[in-house]
Amino acid sequence: MKPALCLTPDLSFFRPAVRAAASLIEQNDADAFDIFIVCEAEDVTPGFEALDPSLRKRINLVVADFSPFEGGLAGRGRFSRAVFRRLFLDRVLPDAYTRIVTMDSDMLAVRPGLSRLASVDLKGKPIAAAYDMIYLFDFNEGAALTRQFQASRRKLGLDLATPYFNAGLMVIDRAAWAAAELGERAVRALRAEPERYPFMEQDALNAMLKGGFAPLSPRNNFMGEFLVLDLEDTIAPIVLHFVNSPKPWQAGWRGEQRFAKLYTSWFAASPWPELALAPAPGRAAKPRKTAARRAFAERLTAFLAEQRFADA
Repeated sequence: MKPALCLTPDLSFFRPAVRAAASLIEQNDADAFDIFIVCEAEDVTPGFEALDPSLRKRINLVVADFSPFEGGLAGRGRFSRAVFRRLFLDRVLPDAYTRIVTMDSDMLAVRPGLSRLASVDLKGKPIAAAYDMIYLFDFNEGAALTRQFQASRRKLGLDLATPYFNAGLMVIDRAAWAAAELGERAVRALRAEPERYPFMEQDALNAMLKGGFAPLSPRNNFMGEFLVLDLEDTIAPIVLHFVNSPKPWQAGWRGEQRFAKLYTSWFAASPWPELALAPAPGRAAKPRKTAARRAFAERLTAFLAEQRFADA
C-alpha cells in the first residue's frame, strides 16, 4: 500500500494546499503516494470541484470532524486549530495506510525526490522529520534569535544538544504513533500548560520525543533562513517551506519574486484567479550576502555534512 501524503488546511489555507498538492503531482515520482487533503466541511473552498479533472482525480478529499479529538483546544496567534489535525490522521484515514506523510499547506515541491520517504527506514522511531531553525540557529552565533530559540528549547526540557524538528513535514509510522498515543498526549500537554508551547503541537511533540525521531535531510523541508543563505545549489531542495508571514501568495510578500510567481502563475489558471493578484512584487534579486550570513551558512553547511540523515 502506498503511503498517504496529507495536507490539513483550514479555510484560509485550502487553496494554497491545493497548490501544494499540484506541485507534488507535477513531479515524476508523485505516484509513490496517495495524496489527501483532510479538513472539515466548512474549509472546502468553492471551486475545488472545478479544478482541471486530471488534477482533481489525483487529490483525495477527506472531510472529518476533528473536534472530538482536540479536547476543546483553540488556535493561538497565527496558528489556527487546524495545526492539531496532523495529530489525529491515524484516526481518520482508512486503516490500510500504515505510513502517513504530513505536509504543511505553505510548502511547495520543486523537484522530484520526495518518493524516498515512501520507504525510508525510520529506525524504530515513530516519526522522521527535518531539523527546525529553532535548533539550527545555534550555528548563527551571537544572534538574539539564537538565544531566544535556545531558551524556548530549555523551557521544553530539552538540553541544547537535543535536536528539535519541524512538524511541517513528518513521516509517521502509524502503528508506533498510535501505540505511543502521541496525538492524545500532545493535546493533554497543550491543555495543561499552553504557555509552555509557543509553537503549539510542534513544541509538544518535541518535548515528548526528546530527540527520538529519525532526522531527514533539509532537502525535504527547506525553510526559513535556508531561503536567505544562498544554499539552494548546495542542498538542492525538494520541498520549499515558507514558514514566515506574509506568504508568497499574500499581499505584502517580502521575499523573492520568483517564489511569488510559483503561486501567481498557477493561481492565474486555477478556479481562484483572484489569488494571482494578491502578492506584492517582492525582491528581484537574492538577499545580500552579509558577513554574518556567510559565516552562518558555512557553520551550518559543515554541521549538515556531518549528519547521517535517514533519507540519505
